[in-house]
Amino acid sequence: MPILAFAFLLFATSIIRCSSGDPVGPLPDPGDSPATLTTETLVTGLDTPWDLAWGPDDMIWVTERRGVVSRVNPTTGQITEVGALPVFEQSESGLMGMAFHPDFATSSPFVYFAYSYQPTGTIRNRLVRMLWNGASLSGEEILVDDIPGASNHDGSRLAVGSDRLLYMSMGDATDQSLAQDTNTLAGKVLRMNLDGSAASGNPFGSRIYSYGHRNPQGLVFHPVTGDLFVTEHGPSTDDEVNRIEAGGNFGWPNVHGFCDGNISGESAFCSTTDTVEPLAVWTPTVAPAGADFYDSDAIPGWRGSLLFTTLRGRALYRLVLSADGRTAIDQERLFLDRFGRLRDVLVGPNGEFYLATSNRDGRGSPSADDDRIVKVTGE
Repeated sequence: MPILAFAFLLFATSIIRCSSGDPVGPLPDPGDSPATLTTETLVTGLDTPWDLAWGPDDMIWVTERRGVVSRVNPTTGQITEVGALPVFEQSESGLMGMAFHPDFATSSPFVYFAYSYQPTGTIRNRLVRMLWNGASLSGEEILVDDIPGASNHDGSRLAVGSDRLLYMSMGDATDQSLAQDTNTLAGKVLRMNLDGSAASGNPFGSRIYSYGHRNPQGLVFHPVTGDLFVTEHGPSTDDEVNRIEAGGNFGWPNVHGFCDGNISGESAFCSTTDTVEPLAVWTPTVAPAGADFYDSDAIPGWRGSLLFTTLRGRALYRLVLSADGRTAIDQERLFLDRFGRLRDVLVGPNGEFYLATSNRDGRGSPSADDDRIVKVTGE
């Protein structure tokens, strides 16, 4: 049904940093959105959808944390289960990110997945790919195995870049020390060839591309610059949006947000360690999850915006960036408390976008038709 999407004054304090690196204060309150947005529930009855992806077949693919993969017709909402994976689901662990081989439509119809499993009582994470035969997925092939996992802080989002490399975000598996340890894949952003091997030119001669991450759940490339952006959960403070740099140390657990001395030892760590600081932070936490760039003029003024969903924040955020993507200059909060916890956002080819709720993840208050995929269009 049609609704007006309002931007609300942010209760969480949001701080941005200009291109010179100096903090410039809170992001401004943008007031009410000028856009009229229409919402339509496309799919109901899901159980913790985690990742939405626009397939090369012009269908919406969705993973559910319990291990199910489905395809959704974006016009009719018809949903068809096409595969399942042997996941271990507990709290935040289970089936997570998904990505398509760049030659899916022509010669290599592979779909990549990240999920948690439990081989011997300890939760681990892995990267796999499966083959699409036009009707279902089969032939699970394990590409990377035995990544540290836990009930919480597993990450994990996947994305293929224009360089035809596969990127994967991994949480610290609730062991903070792993994030600074470049001998483990936990608490990192990984950069790999399409067979899961380490990409040539990686900064540490391994799969690791950046480190010092706590729980990065959003991973998306800027449509113009090609830069990689991550949304990341802080503890009770300092949720972050980061622009990833090769070899970059993003500070966790020694730095929360900016190098502003807000925790003990932070200033000393930053003075001796080359730390990459975020574009923006939110305190208290809003728990940012899935992200996508809005690369359309269908909603006036939105082109180039970074959209990301929030779990604890129970809203969609629109972060306005400078043309080069290096500075956050404005923000907007949409649909506050309308759909509950939101796990992912997907921008469609005609400027519409889709939201996946996460009310059955054990921390929400599900309604009778949760979890849902909601289609949003602008005028």
